[in-house]
Amino acid sequence: MYRSHSTRNNGLDIVSPVYMSRKLQTDDLDETRDCDLDNVNVDVIELVFEASTAVLIRYSGAYTVNPSNKSLSLQSSDKVLTEVGKKATLPCGLETQWGIEWLQNGKSIIKYTNKMKLFGALVTDKHRYNVPSHTTNDLTIMDIKLEDSGNFTCQYGKSSRTVQLFVFQVLTFPSASLLVSEDLVLELKTSPSSIPGLQVSWEKDGITKLEDLKLEENNMQLNSGGTYICRIKMGGGNSLDITRQIQVFGFHDIPSTVYTTGNNPVTIPWVFNFNIRSKPLVSGVHVVEGSIRYSSQILNQLSDMEGAPGWPTNSNSKNGPEEVNNLSVQLLNPKSGKYQMEILLKMGDQKKNLTREVCVASLTVSDSQSGISPDTRVPLECRVNCLDINRNLCWHQQKTSHEICGQQGQRSLHIEVTAGNETEVTWTCSVTNGKERIVSADVTLEVKSFMDLSNSLFWVMIGVGIFIVILIVLIITLLIARSRRLRRARYRAWLLENLHQQRRCECKGFSPQRLRENF
Repeated sequence: MYRSHSTRNNGLDIVSPVYMSRKLQTDDLDETRDCDLDNVNVDVIELVFEASTAVLIRYSGAYTVNPSNKSLSLQSSDKVLTEVGKKATLPCGLETQWGIEWLQNGKSIIKYTNKMKLFGALVTDKHRYNVPSHTTNDLTIMDIKLEDSGNFTCQYGKSSRTVQLFVFQVLTFPSASLLVSEDLVLELKTSPSSIPGLQVSWEKDGITKLEDLKLEENNMQLNSGGTYICRIKMGGGNSLDITRQIQVFGFHDIPSTVYTTGNNPVTIPWVFNFNIRSKPLVSGVHVVEGSIRYSSQILNQLSDMEGAPGWPTNSNSKNGPEEVNNLSVQLLNPKSGKYQMEILLKMGDQKKNLTREVCVASLTVSDSQSGISPDTRVPLECRVNCLDINRNLCWHQQKTSHEICGQQGQRSLHIEVTAGNETEVTWTCSVTNGKERIVSADVTLEVKSFMDLSNSLFWVMIGVGIFIVILIVLIITLLIARSRRLRRARYRAWLLENLHQQRRCECKGFSPQRLRENF
C-alpha cells in the first residue's frame, strides 16, 4: 500500500510523508510496524514512525538507526560562492529524518517536522528549494538569483550551522556575440554589493588583462573572441571562476596585398570566420549589401544567389572559390592599386558596415636586352607599387646562385651587373618572404658572341688580321727581293771580276773556272 497527501496549516504547505507497510524487525527498535512494499520500485525508502524514539532509514538495502534525542555539534560561518543561474548546495552535515529547518536571514524557507515538509510563507517558487538527502540535509537552491544571497542557517534543536551565500553575475554588453570592430564591456555584479576583501581579475588565454569589477575591450577583432574568465577570490581560500564565451563575427584582414605580374587575373581574398554563404545562416549574421570598388568606380555588387550572397559574373569580376565562408572575388582584368570592399552585416538589431582594403601589387622589371658586349655594366631595376612591410625584393642569378636583396618594405631595387662571356644570362626579381618566393619576373641579357657576324669587334679583328698578314707578306717580299738584288749584284761583280782576270791572265793560261769556283 502506498499513499501521500498535502494540507494547508497556518499559511504553510504541509506535505505528509509516504507510508509503506511490510513486516520489519530490528534489534535496535522497541516495536515493529507492518509495511507493504510490494510493487514499489524505489532506490531510497524512508520509514517514519509516529511518536517514535528512533528514525529508521533504508538506503539501497542498508539499515541505520539514529536515536532522535542525539545532539550534534554543527559548524558555523561557512561561505559559498556561486553564479546567477547555477545551482548552489549549502552544507548542513546532520543525518536525521525530521526536526531540520533551513532559514534565510532568520526567516524559515523549508522545514521537516514530524511527518511533514513545510515551506515558509514567503517562498513563492518552492521548486527551487530542496533537501535531496536526509543523510546530510544539505540544502540545494536551483536557478540562483542575486537576491538569494544572505545567511542561511541549518537548525536542529538548539544546534545550528550558518552558511553565508555570495551571488555573482557577469553582465555582457552589448552581447556575447559581436560584429568585428564593436566594443565589449564585461561587468561583475555582486550580492551583497559590498564584500570586504574581494579580489577580482579578468583573464584571457592565461594572461591577466585587468583587476577591476569592469573590463572594457574596444575595437574587438577576430582574435579578440574566446573565453574570458572572471576570477573571484575571498578570504579563507574561497574562490569562484566565471567564464564568458565571446564570439566576434567578421572577416580576416590578411593578406592585405595580392601580388601579380602583367595582366594576369587575380583573386582578392575575402574570407569570413563564419559560414556567410550557408543557407540559412546558422550564426544569425545576415548580409544586407556589399560591393567592391576601384577608386570611385563600383566594379561589382553582392546579390542574393539562391538564398546566399555572391558576386554576379561580369566583364570585371566573378565569384572566387565556392566555399561557405568565402566571398573572395576574382578580377579578370586587374589594375595595380588599391581596391575597397564594403559589406553591411546585420545580427539581430545590430548593424555594422565593414570595409576592407586590398592592394593589387604588380611587379615590373627592366626590359630584356640583347647585343650586349662582354664585360659591359648593365643596370637592372625591379619595382612594385605596394609591398608588405615584412617582405622584400631580391635579384637572383640561378647559374651562379648570386642574390642581391633590398630592405624589407623597400618597393624598388636597382642593381648593376657585369655581362660575362655567356651568350645568355637570366636574372630573376622576386617578392620574397624569407626563403619563399611569392611572385617573380625575369630579365634576359644576351651577350654578343665573338664569332657573331653582326659583331663589329669581330670585323675589326678580321681587318687587323688581314692587315698584319699583308704586312708580313710585304716584309717577306721585300726581304726576298733584297736577297735577289744582292745575289744579282754579287753575280755581276763576279762576272766583272772574272772578265777582268781573264784579260789579265790571257797570256799566262789562268783558268776562269777556278775563279768561279772560289767565288
